[in-house]
Amino acid sequence: MIKVSKDLYNKIVEHGKAAYPHECCGVLAGDFGTGEVKVVAEVHALANLNTERANDRYEIDPAELLKVEKDVAARKLDVLGFYHSHPDHPSEPSQFDRDRGWPDYSYIIIAVEGGEKTWSQSWTFTEMDAPFGEEELVIG
Repeated sequence: MIKVSKDLYNKIVEHGKAAYPHECCGVLAGDFGTGEVKVVAEVHALANLNTERANDRYEIDPAELLKVEKDVAARKLDVLGFYHSHPDHPSEPSQFDRDRGWPDYSYIIIAVEGGEKTWSQSWTFTEMDAPFGEEELVIG
């Protein structure tokens, strides 16, 4: 399970709407806790470096990610996972998303239809060869 406050969730949604018709991406930071419930304390919007297929792919700048990782670690927080949007597509991970995913992280996907209507799901996996499984997403 992953918990996100309404304010932080709204930031993710607004990022997805602002980036439409391209994918947005960002980092989820907070506390892994016991591992059963992840609590998001911060979201960090990142630039999508993919310019050739920005409508259905995202690429995070490794230097920008490293900066965020160092910043959150200095404040005793963890990178819990990532978020990104799917413009005019369901909030389910693609094979591309799975191929680039890392075990134990959460992946919140925001579907953005027509630049306005949104819905979301969170996904995770624990073994490198395992498929994504839906993770309970609690907003509020």
